[in-house]
Amino acid sequence: MRIFGEVLLFLGLALLWLGGLGMARFRSPYVRLQVAGVADIGGTSLFLVGLIVWEGWEATGGLALVLLLFLLFTGPLATHAVAKSAFVRRIRD
Repeated sequence: MRIFGEVLLFLGLALLWLGGLGMARFRSPYVRLQVAGVADIGGTSLFLVGLIVWEGWEATGGLALVLLLFLLFTGPLATHAVAKSAFVRRIRD
């Protein structure tokens, strides 16, 4: 289980790193939102699940689960709010 947790931690960090690289690479605000949303939700979710698996439920399970649920509910809402704001201001690609 420890190796599986380490793999999940590594994949989460890799996805977060690629998201940061995509934020620096792409110019369109809508593409940046897509990159940020996928990296934020996917990378952090993988990292938190990997942390639960690696450390065990007793050590970090409750707090990591609360953080994961908070992230899963607020991440898409924040991304949608920023995209709608860009659309209302008529920001083009």
